Amino acid sequence: MKDIKIVAGANWGDEGKGLMTDYFSQKPNSIVVCSNGGSQRGHTVVTPDGIRHVFHHFGSGTFNGAATYLPKEFIVNPLIFAQEYKELINNKVVPNIYVHNDCMVSTPYDMMANQVIEESRGKQKHGSCGFGIFETIKRYKNGITDFDKIKNYYLEKFERDKILLSDDWKRIFNDPGINDHFIEDLDFMNEHIKSIRDESFLNMFDHIIFEAAQGLLLDQNNLKYFPYLTPSNTGLKNPKEIIERIDWYDELNIEVCYVTRTYLTRHGAGPFPTECDKNEINSEMHDNTNVPNPHQDTLRYGKLDLDELYRRITADVGDFECKKSIALTHCNEFRMDEDKFEKLFLGWNIYKSDGETHNSVKETSRA
Repeated sequence: MKDIKIVAGANWGDEGKGLMTDYFSQKPNSIVVCSNGGSQRGHTVVTPDGIRHVFHHFGSGTFNGAATYLPKEFIVNPLIFAQEYKELINNKVVPNIYVHNDCMVSTPYDMMANQVIEESRGKQKHGSCGFGIFETIKRYKNGITDFDKIKNYYLEKFERDKILLSDDWKRIFNDPGINDHFIEDLDFMNEHIKSIRDESFLNMFDHIIFEAAQGLLLDQNNLKYFPYLTPSNTGLKNPKEIIERIDWYDELNIEVCYVTRTYLTRHGAGPFPTECDKNEINSEMHDNTNVPNPHQDTLRYGKLDLDELYRRITADVGDFECKKSIALTHCNEFRMDEDKFEKLFLGWNIYKSDGETHNSVKETSRA
């Protein structure tokens, strides 16, 4: 019997997916599958002995010894990969990572173009992270995969779209060192991964945790909030398709876990119907991961509409045959209507956590 967990964010991201992936990956012979997104994902894990890391290219079970798999739905970034790999080595962790041969690859030019385009939007900016995810996808769709052609591809795009580069951006775009550094990072990444095309290798693992990025409200198909979305499937769709691609040797025991804080956050631009002042949630709390930055500004806060939460989660899971669970994190920061919550999710497994480490997670009810 294969034990499969699917961890998905229920809102706009920043719910605690890293915490729950860390919790589920404590068992031996585990692997974490990063089922969407790319280096813009930022999933925070704090170990019981106080080591803190924000995972981008590696599964949030890495500190537990879990392997990582980046399927073709993931966008790799050699620059970010090399930085993070070295950070993990400094924390005395040697990652074990598998990468599908068909993953798209982000370059420094995609990242710079993303930031230039976002700056050009002014007050109409989309709240992009600046990692070039959408630009990478669009470039591949346009058939531009030769690294030597990417710089001119963007310079021509800027000219067509009448985007004027500042002197600083001109200097950076024309820096001859960019190519050399990218090749170094690409070589480093290729030296430290296992290339995969046949996904049946996942049969080697007893515990498989799918770790989705962002949240359901940011899904590319959630047109209600267009264009303030992420260009990927943030819920069950990708894990389900990956599972269906594989010829499994054993029966599957699947649990889908949607993660939410007891309140809402949004880091970036876009509508936020229940937005409120942070003081209405908790004036004393501080988020060390979602710090203010030029691309996403300051973390925003709001009240959690439980009926809407239930609606979007049940719409995402649909009739998929699995155990259903929901994880509440940051429970110590805001008290919501727990009676209504438990009535809505009657029959679901419920996990709760006040803290940052996996040993703070408690399973409070069982279906």
